[in-house]
Amino acid sequence: MLGKLLKHEFRAVNRLMIPLHLGLVVITIIGRFYVQFVMNREHVNYDNYTLRMWEGLMDVMLVSAYVIALIAIFVITWLYLDILRFRKNLFTDEGYLMHTLPASAAEHIFTKLTVSVVWQIADGLLICLSVFAMLANKDFFRFFGYYWEDIWRSFPQIFGVPAGIGVPMFLLTGLIDTIAGTVIIYMCISIGHSFNDHKVLASIGIYMGYKFAANMLSSIVTALSGIGYMENMSVNSIFFGINMYGSGFSDTSYFWFNIAFSLVFSLALGIGAFVLTNHFMTKRLNLE
Repeated sequence: MLGKLLKHEFRAVNRLMIPLHLGLVVITIIGRFYVQFVMNREHVNYDNYTLRMWEGLMDVMLVSAYVIALIAIFVITWLYLDILRFRKNLFTDEGYLMHTLPASAAEHIFTKLTVSVVWQIADGLLICLSVFAMLANKDFFRFFGYYWEDIWRSFPQIFGVPAGIGVPMFLLTGLIDTIAGTVIIYMCISIGHSFNDHKVLASIGIYMGYKFAANMLSSIVTALSGIGYMENMSVNSIFFGINMYGSGFSDTSYFWFNIAFSLVFSLALGIGAFVLTNHFMTKRLNLE
């Protein structure tokens, strides 16, 4: 049944995601020609000041439109996959049909989570490829290659581990954090929709309460132990780390401590949120 749920979910989500990202491809192709024209326009002699002024204004407007389009695609993807699809499919009128299927609540959660994470990864990769395609030329490759080689070479000096180890660990931490963040949103929606009234407001309030509690916990840990943290922008992971200076920790120990703590913390949040979501969808489901 899980395979059928995944197939149905991908098919339903693809109705929006594929056209949305095909739009990104079209924008990238158009922008590619214009950006390359702008980057080589210095070879053209323009004597008319008004023409140069309007061209500069057009450049700013088009670049701004491109950036806004990228942000819009990212936000729409996240909002639809993490919130709208999960809520509409399981907690509105569609939920009456979905919950009659011979599938457990855990299977529904896993299905939504899998499709969401896959598309969020695809979205991030396509946005990065779009920016890369817009800028790619001989000068860009020369500039990129020089600085990439410098970053790769200096990585062990900064983090204490080779880039071949550090970069995959950072990517793994980001993936686990994304999964945990998505499941926590599911948890807030499922708890909020167990209320009889104002379900959406309740879900928002629960999420805000979670964020407040997480920040309070971080502040307490910082005050009591001197351990600092950096809250990841991706929603939920709190990345703790002992101060490198005066702590007696080597760069390598500092790196592995941070990675291990971040992974354990995100996994604990994700598993706890999954269990609570499953409980409320199984024992406290309220579709009225």
